[in-house]
Amino acid sequence: MTTEDNESAVIPEVLKQNIETLEELNQRFVSVLQNKKQINPSLNGPGQDLMVKASHAYWSNFMENPANLMEKQISYWGKTLEYFVEAQHAFTQGQFQIPKADGKPDRRFTHEMWSSNPYFNFVKEHYLRTADLINSAISELDGMEPKEKRRLEFFTRQIVDMMSPTNFLATNPDALERAMETQGQSLIDGMQNLIADLEANEGELVVRLADESAFEVGGNIATAKGSVVFRNEMLELIQYTPTTETVYETPIIMFPPWINKYYILDLKEQNSLIRWVVDQGYTLFVVSWVNPDASYADIGMEDYIE
Repeated sequence: MTTEDNESAVIPEVLKQNIETLEELNQRFVSVLQNKKQINPSLNGPGQDLMVKASHAYWSNFMENPANLMEKQISYWGKTLEYFVEAQHAFTQGQFQIPKADGKPDRRFTHEMWSSNPYFNFVKEHYLRTADLINSAISELDGMEPKEKRRLEFFTRQIVDMMSPTNFLATNPDALERAMETQGQSLIDGMQNLIADLEANEGELVVRLADESAFEVGGNIATAKGSVVFRNEMLELIQYTPTTETVYETPIIMFPPWINKYYILDLKEQNSLIRWVVDQGYTLFVVSWVNPDASYADIGMEDYIE
């Protein structure tokens, strides 16, 4: 048997193993969703009040000027159909010179296939045109309070960005290319990361942005020496002693943001604000906020302020 024969025999075996692994991961995925913790729906998105106000403003604008909406719809569908016909013609004729796009460059679509392949190019252009139509329709709405309109624009952007073709395997050439190169291993890795995030948060998708095992408090972060001098149910107060012979009479106290731990100020020795302050001769006090759990359900921002 030749080397090529050996390689061709190995590839199906690898794919078979990957498919079996994906089936196991799918079972874990279904299980974690079935055991998902129930939370208040209002915490996952805008309330019904915003939807009602937006709908009322939209239909009020339509009744006052129906021609404006019709013109936008006709223009949108006309350009979309024209682009589709041109892309289809290029594909059937074997001409991979795609129609010239009139949109602005988007860094999400840097892979060459977004420009050289008629299918991916049409998907990209159709998405961008649709996104522009939706965003412009929201920005032109009248009859809403400025605060409510900003909320609507914010949630609209989240939904539009979520529907980007780069977020779906079948319409992402980068992901498809990587899957082919790794014989499906990249899909398994992604599925494992997704399930691990879900399992760690009772079914809620909270994406890990860093390797949690890579950091150790007191090891490679938060290495400045300090001692706790005060503690209550909301915080600990850590005191850091100056490293200089002479010391300023007036100490400094720092309050990190509520969303961060105190060691955001003491990540590494080279860029530690805490070390820099004590090296200047100041006595430093830093607040370390408590990690709230279920027992803090009745605690609000006003309690932190007080």
